[in-house]
Amino acid sequence: MEKTKKSASIYSSFMFVKLQPEFRRLISNEKLAAKQEFENMVGSCQEKLFLRTYMVSGLRADSDILFWRMSDDLAYLQDTCSRTFSSGAGRYLTPVHSFLGVHHGPESTALKKDLDFGFLPKDTFGRHRYMLLHPVVKAHTWYELSEVERENLMAERAIVVNRFREIQENFFLSFGLDEQEIIVAREAKSLEDLISATQELRQQRIKNYTAVDKPVFLCLGRDLREILDAIC
Repeated sequence: MEKTKKSASIYSSFMFVKLQPEFRRLISNEKLAAKQEFENMVGSCQEKLFLRTYMVSGLRADSDILFWRMSDDLAYLQDTCSRTFSSGAGRYLTPVHSFLGVHHGPESTALKKDLDFGFLPKDTFGRHRYMLLHPVVKAHTWYELSEVERENLMAERAIVVNRFREIQENFFLSFGLDEQEIIVAREAKSLEDLISATQELRQQRIKNYTAVDKPVFLCLGRDLREILDAIC
């Protein structure tokens, strides 16, 4: 069976947008046409791109939708993200927050059947409905610790996450790409588990070495059409 080389870098864009009030003033037929045009544009980009959409409206005042996109081609990811505002309902969306990071996969070979889009490990991202997302900046004291000390603190933290079987956590490094250092995406099948795990993680010693870990976004995974119908 054919094997392929895993990409060392998987670029991830988390883009939060707000729907402009002008869209709600359109007549019904104009709204329907604009939503369909926007969905068609988004769908046309999905063949080579990981995409998940989340509804944020009603949970935060500043955002309505999160678009989570990933690609092993940063230029293609940039082009796709820029097209968000080019057609249909997208013309009425305003970017509010945007975070860019990279996930480094292992340098090994893998069967193509185990990868999505030829670069993305299956069942690693976008598995669950609930996601808590936040950027992180470490305190300088973190880098003064020895490698062993940092590994021990990370291991303590991992023990908490691993006790919750239906939680998937991924980290995206932003050094040289964005203002934050790390993006944490914590996904959960159960909102109760997400709350409990997050509470315990905040009590870990490693938190003493965090300078910034806000804003925090609770995002609920839903189809794009469902989100647009709900907020429009």
